[in-house]
Amino acid sequence: MACDLHVHSTASDGTVRPGRLAREARDVGLEAIALTDHDTTEGLKACAAGCRRHGLKFVPGIEISADPVLSADTAAPGTLHLLGLFVRAGHPRMHSIAERQTAARACRNAAIIERLQQLGVKTTLEQVLALARAEGTAAIGRPHIAAVLTEAGYTRSIQDAFTRYLGRGAAAYIRRDRMPAAEAIEAIHEAGGVALLAHPVQLGFADDAWVDHMVRKLTDLGLDGIETHHSDHTPTQCAAYEALAGRLGLLSSGGSDYHGSRKDVRLGAVRMPMAVLERLEAAARDGAKRGATGD
Repeated sequence: MACDLHVHSTASDGTVRPGRLAREARDVGLEAIALTDHDTTEGLKACAAGCRRHGLKFVPGIEISADPVLSADTAAPGTLHLLGLFVRAGHPRMHSIAERQTAARACRNAAIIERLQQLGVKTTLEQVLALARAEGTAAIGRPHIAAVLTEAGYTRSIQDAFTRYLGRGAAAYIRRDRMPAAEAIEAIHEAGGVALLAHPVQLGFADDAWVDHMVRKLTDLGLDGIETHHSDHTPTQCAAYEALAGRLGLLSSGGSDYHGSRKDVRLGAVRMPMAVLERLEAAARDGAKRGATGD
């Protein structure tokens, strides 16, 4: 049996309701899943209930968008996301993150729409919000804008929308204000979780030496592990990230990054042995004990 430790729901930008995910996971032969919605823990209660109904182990999680600039000499050209596994949904730091990141995303959406209109693309924020309401998704962002552009015929596909308008360096790209990595790691720890670097390939480095440098800097900030296995990773990259985790004494994790119909990635496409989950859970318990004793 195996687990998928990176899954999204309609509580952020997935298309499957939190309570429905467990049934899908059971149907594809998973024993456990982690719900890791973007910048929110809103769906954890419903997903946990679904897992209980279908006999699955549930891991409460979150995926936090962090600033890829750590210092003057350490900055990623791509994105930096941090997974928190075994976080407590009701913790004040999790609530604070959700409020802060939602406000930042709303500001960015409005700025992107304004830039698109300047480029002659006749789309509105109201169209984007209507699409999100129809899907039932709570975290509204670039994927929704991309869908609107594609439906209106401005782009051929979601990927084309990102390439032409929404991706880094594209015509309507707007950088979102993101949480410092140190603050995100601290919040995950305070909420009882372990902090993992999500999909390191998305840092955007062409040179593995820079990935090594970035991970070392994050480790100095308290990083606990690396998502070594991910749908975007090649077998060679998975092996390289596993080796990096081993060298630095970090935990390893993995998951599909399932978003329902929004991405062409199946739930359970990346499966980790249950022993990986057990090591992560033990690390979360040890961290909670250290926090309780002040060590």
